Amino acid sequence: MSQLSDLLVARAKELNISQVEIADRLEMTPQAISEIFRGNTSSPRKWRELAALLGIAEDEMRQLMKEASGESAAGKFFAVPSRVPTNGTSTGAGAPDARIMGHIPTNRLEMMLPVLGEAVGGEGGEYSFNGHVLDYVACPPSLQNVPNAYAVYIDGESMWPRYKAGETVYVHPTKPSRRGDDVIVQIRPASEDLPPLGYVKEFVGWAGSDLVLRQYNPEGEIRFAREDVVSVHPIVLSGKY
Repeated sequence: MSQLSDLLVARAKELNISQVEIADRLEMTPQAISEIFRGNTSSPRKWRELAALLGIAEDEMRQLMKEASGESAAGKFFAVPSRVPTNGTSTGAGAPDARIMGHIPTNRLEMMLPVLGEAVGGEGGEYSFNGHVLDYVACPPSLQNVPNAYAVYIDGESMWPRYKAGETVYVHPTKPSRRGDDVIVQIRPASEDLPPLGYVKEFVGWAGSDLVLRQYNPEGEIRFAREDVVSVHPIVLSGKY
């Protein structure tokens, strides 16, 4: 067992809390919690919430996760603003910074996508696209040659049952959106000092000067003024963990 596993098991025992109860509190599956307790952090979710629940400092938790996954201290959680491959070549616009590439793990064959969009809650399931990279996940083959492709973790239930909280959706930023496509929409904030707000919705289309979207829960139509729309990116794939 890794030091991360030892610490998680010890803290859970001290607090007399089971992995099943942890999963219930964090709204995750027991299997996902079990994977983290075993030190499998290839794509960790809600690790900050888990650390807070078990009374572990975020810095300590982050370091132990990196060690458990065999990455350097500046590896997986290094805030790289664009997708990078693990083989040292670039598929995005411009060559990657050598300092960044030096920290990207090279013991994996697949390319990695950044997970963007920090959930901020609300009935509409808002995200803040503040430029922070939350995580990295394996890039599906269909996006390996797509510059600036990214992923988003689903949070909330505004698109349930189409998407459940905890799913990962994969986004193609240059593919045109068609009626019925699920999309990530970024909307200009009320203040220039704030980052764009993002939403996961179904694309209905453009009606005059409005972008028309649909959400499932509660079911209804949502409109945004065209002048406030920053981007509309279709979701091309989704999966659970």
